[in-house]
Amino acid sequence: YGLAALAQARGDEAQATQLMRRITEVDPGNAAALVTLNENADPAMQEARLLNIAAAQPGSAPVALALGNLYASQARWREAQQAYFNAWTLAPDQPDHAYNLAVSLDQLRQPRLALQYYREALSLRAHQTAAFDARVVAARIEALQTPVPDAH
Repeated sequence: YGLAALAQARGDEAQATQLMRRITEVDPGNAAALVTLNENADPAMQEARLLNIAAAQPGSAPVALALGNLYASQARWREAQQAYFNAWTLAPDQPDHAYNLAVSLDQLRQPRLALQYYREALSLRAHQTAAFDARVVAARIEALQTPVPDAH
């Protein structure tokens, strides 16, 4: 993974792809590698592959997360929310799972639930590294807590 990330950072997509392909040869069920390898692939093909992996590895939070990310990239928020919920259920100590679940709930206009998971994400982030920006999440929490003025 590290070598692939370095190759990608250098702009050497061919090397990065070759290394990710090697990861999938060694670990065929590695959803993160499969998704990275197939970023430019047909989304329907990506979905089918991830669903097959999810069926074979129902307890895999990374697979559920990858599926949620695929759905979110297509603005399929209901499906993304379910996949993110699965990822969070399988690994509730991961701040990014709580954050992604919050974002999907926010997109589905469920502010109370979104607020709960944004708070959870920030709380978990105190104990683990996370990919999201804590300041952005704090601002969103504040916005969700602020009552909307009456239009009357």
